[in-house]
Parts: sequence; C-alpha cells; structure tokens
Amino acid sequence: MERIDFKDIVDNIFQAVLIADKNDLIIYANEYFCRIFTTNCKKIEGKKLSDFISGDKIEIKEEIYDTKRMDYSDYSVIICYPEQTQMEKIYSDFISTISHELRTPLTSIRGFADTMLFSYEKLDESQIKKFLSIIKEQSNRLIKLIENLLSISRLQAENEMLVYKSVNVKNQIEQAVFIVKTRYQTHNFIFESEKDIMPVLADENKFQQIMINLLDNAAKYSEDGSTVEIKAKNYENNIKITVKDHGTGISCENLGKIFDKFARIENHLTSKTQGSGLGLYIVKNLVEKMNGTITVQSSTDQKDHGTIFTILLPAASYSNQCSKKIQGGR
Repeated sequence: MERIDFKDIVDNIFQAVLIADKNDLIIYANEYFCRIFTTNCKKIEGKKLSDFISGDKIEIKEEIYDTKRMDYSDYSVIICYPEQTQMEKIYSDFISTISHELRTPLTSIRGFADTMLFSYEKLDESQIKKFLSIIKEQSNRLIKLIENLLSISRLQAENEMLVYKSVNVKNQIEQAVFIVKTRYQTHNFIFESEKDIMPVLADENKFQQIMINLLDNAAKYSEDGSTVEIKAKNYENNIKITVKDHGTGISCENLGKIFDKFARIENHLTSKTQGSGLGLYIVKNLVEKMNGTITVQSSTDQKDHGTIFTILLPAASYSNQCSKKIQGGR
C-alpha cells in the first residue's frame, strides 16, 4: 500500500526518485528518473542500487545530480536533484570575474587620480606622464569590457542589422594589428596576404572587431616577445584568415569550451592576463552571423606549439553579393 502511495506522489514531481528494499534492490523508479536515465522503468526493478548510485552524487548524461537518501524500516527512498548547473556555475564565475575586472581598473584610476590631485606639486613631469598613461590604459580596459558586454547584448537581439559591403581585408587587418600592437608592444606581429586577395563581404566594423579580438587573444595567451602570425588568402569563393600564436596551447578537453560565453581556460598565463571570457564567444557569433565559419587547432604536447584560429568568410564576389541581396541584406 505504501508503494502505491509513493507512486501516486513521485510520478508527478520533477525530481528523479528511486525506492529500494532493505537489501538495496530497486523496487521502484519514477518516470522522471527513467526519462533522464533513458531506461525502462520495469527493467530497472530488481537491479542493485549501486549499479546506478554510488555515494552522494550520480552522473546522468554528463550532468551531475546530488542524491538524498531516506532510510525506513523496510525500504529506502533516494531523491536525485541537479546540483548547481554548469550554466549557473559559469554565470556565477562571470559575475565574480566582471566584478574583479571592473574593480581593478577603477581602483587604479581613482588611486592615481587622487595622487595627482593631492600631490601634484610634488610630482615631476615623468611621474605625471606615467600616472596619466596608467589612467588611460585602465580606462581603455574598462571601455573594452563594456564594449564586449554591449556586443553580447546586440548579438542576442534578433533584430540586429549588419551592414554588408565590400571590405578591404588587407587594410582592416593592418589596422587591427596596429591597434593590438599598442597594447602588446613586446610581441611581434607578422602579416602575410596574397597580392590579389579579394575583398570580403562583411560588416566592416564587425570584421575589424573579429580581427582585434583574435589578435588580442593570441597575444594575451602567449609569452612576451613571442610572434603572432596572420595570413589571409583567397580560398574558393571565400577569404581564409588564420591567426597563429606560439603560446602554451589548449588541451583537447578544453578545445570545445573556448567559444562558450564567459569561459576562460586556465593555464600559467591566466593569472597575469585580463579578460572576462567574452572575446571568442563574440568572434564565433559574429563570424556565423556573417555566414562564415571558425575553427581552432591546438596542442599542449609540444612547447610553443601554440594555437591556430581559422576563419572563412564569403568573398565579395558577384555571386555572393547577389545572394546577400536576395536574402534581404541581413
């Protein structure tokens, strides 16, 4: 009778529930458990509880569930409920990261501004220039963070309009290199382009944003004094652009995460790099919005093997431009 009462209750809740006898053999599994475990409720009856649950956690389809066991005289009830989901964890980490990313430059700006206000007459010209340079650098850091956050907001807006035009690949990449070089002056940037490279069919501002983020990422995760190589060439009816660094590389298990929102891959450079884990997420979304693709190759097996990002974007050929006009210019 108790079992029927339990069934009436637990079949209508959104938690996975198992009931086991005093020998820890399963006598009942509710529909929710069987659905997420992709099993037949009847077939699970009589199985050992330890075949499904060990300890206070259970992994189902790469999602971790916490378990709570309640023991009675003749049976035990085990409830499985999701622990903090991965997205909740990422969001929590993001809030922590953003708080840090905002607080650090603001503290620097306020500190050096206060020093100049209250001790200006005691500072020599070189100190004043140094303090102003730090204030400018930290202000740029804040601006970049805010721009990335705004970019994500715009990316998620269904009605965002992109302005497609014929964009000079060589000029835009050279501008991006110049911008990033001012932030990473010890790095070497080598850019090679085919002489007859076609223009790309893209939103000019978004294309430069893609390149700046890729170059910034390459420099950020490679040692001072290392080289970042950029190559651009015609590839069938597309433009193929590669950005290669000589950093520590990315492990196989982390390659699938790098384009996730708020994701940052930990390595020995992470502690000294500044970032919120938004750059590559923005790059991937912008590339795909402009009918392109982005791939990544990397390895940690060899020293200084580094990482290679490859993007393909439609060339501004007659056929591509006609196709874009037919699609309505979005």
